[in-house]
Amino acid sequence: MKSEPSFLSVLNRRTLLRAGTAAVAAHAVLRAFPAGAASDPKVIEAAKKEGAVSLYSSASTGPSNAAAEAFKKNYGIDVSVYRAGSADVATRVQTEETAGRPQADALIIEEPALGLLMPYLATYDSPERAAIDAAYKAPQYTLIRMYMAQLGWSTATVKPADAPKDWKDLLDPKWKGRFGSLDPHVTATTLAWQVMVNKLYGPSFLQGFGANQPKLYASTNAMSQAIVSGEIDMGITNSFGVIQLADTGAPIAGVVPKDTVLFGGNIAVFAKAPHPNAARLFCDFCCSAEGQTLINVAGATIPTHPAASAPKAGSLAELSKTHNFVQPDYKAIIANTQTLLAEWDKYVK
Repeated sequence: MKSEPSFLSVLNRRTLLRAGTAAVAAHAVLRAFPAGAASDPKVIEAAKKEGAVSLYSSASTGPSNAAAEAFKKNYGIDVSVYRAGSADVATRVQTEETAGRPQADALIIEEPALGLLMPYLATYDSPERAAIDAAYKAPQYTLIRMYMAQLGWSTATVKPADAPKDWKDLLDPKWKGRFGSLDPHVTATTLAWQVMVNKLYGPSFLQGFGANQPKLYASTNAMSQAIVSGEIDMGITNSFGVIQLADTGAPIAGVVPKDTVLFGGNIAVFAKAPHPNAARLFCDFCCSAEGQTLINVAGATIPTHPAASAPKAGSLAELSKTHNFVQPDYKAIIANTQTLLAEWDKYVK
């Protein structure tokens, strides 16, 4: 079944600048933006009668719970959250749908898992999407949070003068056996990064990368903890992970190289949602300025609603002045997965 094109294929510098400019007055706008203001009153009434929402989310616990708790506070509707990695969420949905027993109402998930679940999603144009740029939405989903691939390192073991600045620093022999990467056999985000560095530096980059013997991890959290504990000095991580750990006082810092991969999480409603009106209302909330501010502040990620704000994560408008964002073509990545993994396995042990 043909799915809608990924929003990442249509992002451009003009879009990023336009969205960022509108976010300057975010807090003033939020004060005049009551929760649910754009939602259909009939949907609100029906949602309250249904009384519950089942959310399946691959977003971390912070943003998932922030959305659930604020929604309940605003509408008195309970939200049960199943949180797991994208692959596990996709597998659970597919199993339930195949058995004819759909359990989920709403979904927050990233590509490429989003593409796998498109057959189960409803077309829903939330009234809250009117303020969101067309580049961030499709008939069945809306992008609500973004983050970037970056380098993170331990401030306890790495001197400021030695801190990495670009992906090519991973080839320096001084880091041999002392840095980490996510395993591409586990996550497609590493494949997106692999495609990027191949285009930037050619096939010799992965060979040099492998020769430096990176340690492989199954999750960003596991690798970030390895950096903090001193197991490794640095790793290929993501922007929100470094922000979250640094906020706890952990000895970690990071840099976003000039060329980097842009990732994002999307909100959607299931076509066979047990609580269809509550699902739509929850989607409205997550698309809204208030909802996106809560989700992105909690997740240290970047919102797409022009009146939402997450200052620690920055804005794409500002970042795009100094960075080049690579937009993953997950359709091509999935089609070439075996070739990419074979190349990885040839050089990275």
